[in-house]
Amino acid sequence: MSRVIVVSGPPCAGKSTLARTLEHEFGWPRLAKDDYKERVFDALGARDRDWSRRVSALAWQLLFSEAERLVAHGVDCLIEGNLRAAQVPALRQLAARGATVVELAVSARPEVLLSRYRARAGDGSRHPGHVDLEALPDIERELSAAPPMLADPAARLAWDTSDGIESAGLAARLRALLRAQD
Repeated sequence: MSRVIVVSGPPCAGKSTLARTLEHEFGWPRLAKDDYKERVFDALGARDRDWSRRVSALAWQLLFSEAERLVAHGVDCLIEGNLRAAQVPALRQLAARGATVVELAVSARPEVLLSRYRARAGDGSRHPGHVDLEALPDIERELSAAPPMLADPAARLAWDTSDGIESAGLAARLRALLRAQD
């Protein structure tokens, strides 16, 4: 039986940083939506916000296709990205295929997230296909809405990064959560 840790949360919460840490801690493959998205941008080019959204939808399809393949072969994995309600059926499908799915819900105070987002949008560190500056109004609205719950509250660990992206004790807490779900 496979185990899947879903690292979710809003933009700039620290999902990627924590998922990379967990990848090393657990030794599991990490499937990150933005990695798939950037491969598409590299192959087909970067355009506008609408294109970025369409590429995101494709990236999620590719990611979940790979996750299903891993789960079918009994391989544990990490899924990382800014999941929305549209991805919940794919997560349920993984569970229906026998995977134990737990969520690491990463968050921070809205003002911290927005500050981090503005800094990242202006520093040129991300692939230009993300069109971060163009996306800023959408991000501001998104940060004022409650994120969807992807997992049963019993299979969910909330992790606040408002005061820094700290991972001490995270792997142990996730292992305990996984054991409780078995």
